[in-house]
Order: sequence, then C-alpha cells, then structure tokens
Amino acid sequence: MVPGMRSRTGDAVVSKHLRLLQDRIRDLQLILTGRAPIIVPTVEEEERFRAELREADLVERALVELVPAFWPMTGRSHHRVGLVAEARVLVRLRALGATLALGLQQPESAPDPDRLAMARALFRWAEAALLPFEFDDNELLPGGTLRYERIVAYAMFGQRWGSI
Repeated sequence: MVPGMRSRTGDAVVSKHLRLLQDRIRDLQLILTGRAPIIVPTVEEEERFRAELREADLVERALVELVPAFWPMTGRSHHRVGLVAEARVLVRLRALGATLALGLQQPESAPDPDRLAMARALFRWAEAALLPFEFDDNELLPGGTLRYERIVAYAMFGQRWGSI
C-alpha cells in the first residue's frame, strides 16, 4: 500500500487505465486482423501497430501481475477520482516500475527478463500517462515542500493559480 493514499484511489486509477489499455489492445487486434471497419494499415503501420500491441500487452500484464503484489488492486473499480489523485497514483506507478526494473537489473538478482520487460513497460506507460499533467519531476521528490495540488494547478491553469 502506498503511504498517504487510500487503496480505493489506487485501485480506481489502475482500473481506469487498465480499461483504457484493454480497449486499445482490442482496437489494435481488430486493425491487425483486418476486421477494423475503416483502417487498412500499410506495411510500416502494421509494424508500428504490432510493436504497440506488444508494449500494451506488457503493460497490461504488469498492471495485472506486478502491481497487485505491492498494492491491493482488483482492477475492476469504477470509482471516479480527481486529476490530482490520478497524478499521484501515476507518479507512484512510475516509481514502482523504475524501482522494479533497477532491482531486476542488479547482478545479485535472479535473471527474469519477462518481469524486467513488464517493469520497464510499466515505467514507460506511466511516464506517457503523466504527460498531460506537465509538471517537473524534481518538484515531486520526497521531502519537498510543494504539494501535488499546486503542481497540477500550475500545469493546468498557469502561474497565477498555482504559483510555485
């Protein structure tokens, strides 16, 4: 469990992103099997879609297999959370992915390329999911006096509302 965060909040954010990810996987499968109503990919696009499908599969597996080992998750929550809470969870998921990836790369760690690939994919996915929030990672370091609410307010509304 993440300190200072309700398990329901983390479960809601992970569940939301898991549903979005599963929808994207379904869309990619339709495109690649030729059952998509409009899209007929070129060879280059097909390669890109296959790579995106592999990445999405790794992220889905990370959310279903890796994350529940550290946080109590059901993956079926429909509870809605605010943007600040979502940003907090995504930052912590990104940190979890980075920590797992670094730990799995240590020489004393048992080699597990599958878990390493999932941890790296989780990090990349969380990093991309945080892009709309547009805040500086240095402002989120532990022990900082800045609060997430102010960072998100600055990202969304500019300096006047979230003066840092």
